[in-house]
Amino acid sequence: MYALYYSGFFEKTLPMQMVELLRDDITCKKSIVVITGFGKWTAEEKDDLYFAKETWFDPIGIVFDEYHLIDANIPKEKAHMLLRNASVILLQGGFTTLQNAFLSEYELEKPIKETVAPVIMGVSAGARNMSAKVVCMKSNGHTSEENGIYNGLTLSNFCYEPYFSLDNDELIKNELLPLSQELNVYATANGSFMRVQDGEVLAFGCSYLISDSTIHKL
Repeated sequence: MYALYYSGFFEKTLPMQMVELLRDDITCKKSIVVITGFGKWTAEEKDDLYFAKETWFDPIGIVFDEYHLIDANIPKEKAHMLLRNASVILLQGGFTTLQNAFLSEYELEKPIKETVAPVIMGVSAGARNMSAKVVCMKSNGHTSEENGIYNGLTLSNFCYEPYFSLDNDELIKNELLPLSQELNVYATANGSFMRVQDGEVLAFGCSYLISDSTIHKL
């Protein structure tokens, strides 16, 4: 069963604890498949592959034979094939709702869940969309037009919230505490991450579990 990584966006190198885990988990380096965080092509999309290759993986000695980007410019059937045969799947950061809509439009949930990849990673928007429920509210940086709670890929049966701060009373009281009555909410601060495999959650850095309207420091 694949290992799942949830985190915010890392502008520079990956945390050393994550590097050590990835070196053990990535048992095949044939291809990395990056799912854009922008849905359709934008000027920012060039960063999707750049950060994966030049900033995150090359500096830690993880070099893949092939690098693929999935966006609206490739056929749906090819996207499915790439995902099923990937060595690593990375859901990039970007616009949460745009990526969420793209995942649905391209029907990517099934090929992601059927992948032979030992590692699936999500950063920022990508990590949100990997979970069961996706909170998109003004209190966590989204626009008023995006406000709502969306269904994610449910690679794990919880809600994930990156960039979390105990000072964000509006988000906690209005969204996360009520949602925690329905399912667990895991939250990480900047620079922190989680690794999940076979239901076991390992938290690194400043991380929290919100369950039954109670916040637990991990």
